[in-house]
Amino acid sequence: MAFPTIEDCIRFHGHMCGGVAIGYVMARFAMDQLGARLGDSLYCRTEFQNCMTDAVQCVTGCTIGKGNLELYPIGKRALTLVRADTGEGVRVTADFKLPEGISKAESAALILAADPTQACHAVSAKLIVPQKTHANFVVCAGCGEEFDQSYAQQTGEKYYCPDCVASNK
Repeated sequence: MAFPTIEDCIRFHGHMCGGVAIGYVMARFAMDQLGARLGDSLYCRTEFQNCMTDAVQCVTGCTIGKGNLELYPIGKRALTLVRADTGEGVRVTADFKLPEGISKAESAALILAADPTQACHAVSAKLIVPQKTHANFVVCAGCGEEFDQSYAQQTGEKYYCPDCVASNK
């Protein structure tokens, strides 16, 4: 399966910006370092929660909905991409030296033109990949809404959702 292009990432995100360009370059670099292809069983942790994450989802195929993308938003330009079966992979950081006062378009163009081996750095990494669970839905005795039982507080035979527990319903 071919890698998504930067145009695919732009379509997914909604517009071109420096964050999409950085996420695209970092994710492609991580995939190359890992020898991975789109469609492989992967797990990714991003240390940012911004435009870069959309490009990472597009390039790696890891998404919040599939449960194989973890957001660990501490503001670093870093991601860890591992094989889901072993947890073995790479942590990639990026440092793009951009001139001050340039436009978003110029910034994105410079990022995409940069040599990823100069701007990105990879080290071996290992993550504990969470096991996927299937939700068992129950009805909250407080608000009457259905929710995943793994989030419940149980009192006797009744289940309460986190919102009702927090508001003492």
